[in-house]
Amino acid sequence: MNRPEPSRRTLLARAAGGSAVLALGGLASACGGGSDRPAAAASYTGKPRRGGRLRAAFAGGSAESTSVVQATATVVDYVRARLVWDALGDLDGGRPVWRVAESVEHNADASAWTVRVRDGIRFSDGTPLTGKDVLFSLRTIAAHPGGQAALLTHADFDGARTPDSRTLTLPLKRPDGFFDLALAQSMFVIPEGTKDLGAAPGSGPYRLARWAAGKSSLLKARSDYWDADHGGPYLDEIEIFSVSDAAARLGGLKAGQFDYVGSVPLTSARAERGNDGVRVLLPPKDLWSELSFAMNLDLRPFTSPEMVEAVKYAVDREAMVRLVTLGYGEVADDARGLHQPWYATDLPRRHHDPERAKSLLRKAGLLGAAVTLRTSDFAYGLVESASAFVQQARQAGFTVRLDKVPAADYYSDMGKLLHTPVQTSAYSPMPLPLDLTNYYGSQASYPFTGKAPKALDGLLAAMQRATTDEARKRTVADVQHYLFDHGGDAVFARLPSAAASIPRVQGVKALGWAEYPSLRDAFLTA
Repeated sequence: MNRPEPSRRTLLARAAGGSAVLALGGLASACGGGSDRPAAAASYTGKPRRGGRLRAAFAGGSAESTSVVQATATVVDYVRARLVWDALGDLDGGRPVWRVAESVEHNADASAWTVRVRDGIRFSDGTPLTGKDVLFSLRTIAAHPGGQAALLTHADFDGARTPDSRTLTLPLKRPDGFFDLALAQSMFVIPEGTKDLGAAPGSGPYRLARWAAGKSSLLKARSDYWDADHGGPYLDEIEIFSVSDAAARLGGLKAGQFDYVGSVPLTSARAERGNDGVRVLLPPKDLWSELSFAMNLDLRPFTSPEMVEAVKYAVDREAMVRLVTLGYGEVADDARGLHQPWYATDLPRRHHDPERAKSLLRKAGLLGAAVTLRTSDFAYGLVESASAFVQQARQAGFTVRLDKVPAADYYSDMGKLLHTPVQTSAYSPMPLPLDLTNYYGSQASYPFTGKAPKALDGLLAAMQRATTDEARKRTVADVQHYLFDHGGDAVFARLPSAAASIPRVQGVKALGWAEYPSLRDAFLTA
């Protein structure tokens, strides 16, 4: 669940396994071996090989399109978009790595930001990329609900200026010291004045040569790519297939139809740990998803702080990691964003303590209470963790009944999502400062845990006003500590997503999006 994504349902939706691990451009990979957990292996050190065609398969859907403003609506479109259109920047290790932008800086109070455009970039039609193109692109993204539009809500486009061809000054309607993170969220750049958003020229390393919705697309490398001296494109062509069924994607890889496949289920990835012909790819830990029981603090019985705290102590986190993540995940302690540079490392552990949970419930007059936990098999880990929690709750003095909702309906009713006492959530990775404002506070897009008290709103406002690295880290920590003590999310486990490839595939990088990786620097070894 969650990132700057296309539609509400897709935004809300977003496990792993493996067989030897080696560092691979931001992803870790595994191939061969019989142990349950991956074992370290050496990184590939050879020179990238040029030429060849990579065949990759990703999940598609009915919303597939070549439109730049719908690029994040499906996984397959998102992966292709990262090859056709360069973005202002990517993320690596939770920090922006600028691409089209040479630099992004704020004024004294972060009420305005200046983007300096890199010199020498040209679109595939030969026209130079300028600050006016960046302004037009951001305006276009903001004008189309869904996708990244929500991240640009506070941009004051009427006050924007392009004093020269390489500079854009963008004021905000309110100060935001983390707006650079928003600008690194796949803000694809297209030429000013583009009318047909489905055929917009890009400045990326590949151009789209052929596309058929629900089938495949063929991309050909650009010989004039502006950044070729520092990496790809190494391949001549990339063919991307739309394959919605996960088993069919993995089966196609094993049958030789594909070289790389995305979104491999945790159970399937684990089953390949003895297959030397399949390498399972895992993202760095800052890009793992997080499982939570989201309690709405405005709805009974979670209006009782004791009930909320009891749930947090009732969860056996170690058991969840063993049973739900099959041992490949890790414990979470009611806080999001572990391993990100913003995470408050002084947060305490939340140990399993069913007796303490009983004591809290007894104090609140809720010992023996019954709650209904809304869940679904929409994403791996939701219904599995809910089922495991039934017994854990019983040991802690309350009863949990499951309301299993069909996958197609789980995220389709926003009213239901915002008015459910407790539900399972699988939060996809997002830069923590953006994540916190997306789900908490009176301005949150998805306040699953209820309305924000003034104290939390004040902490979030202070966080957004922070402009120095020290202040930014400190104010994020303040919000995290508040949520640990008073928040409605019982975040209990973290788990990686998984992809798979043949051993010859190298150079695939997550760059902020494990499920929608960058194939810009991908290549095939001999």
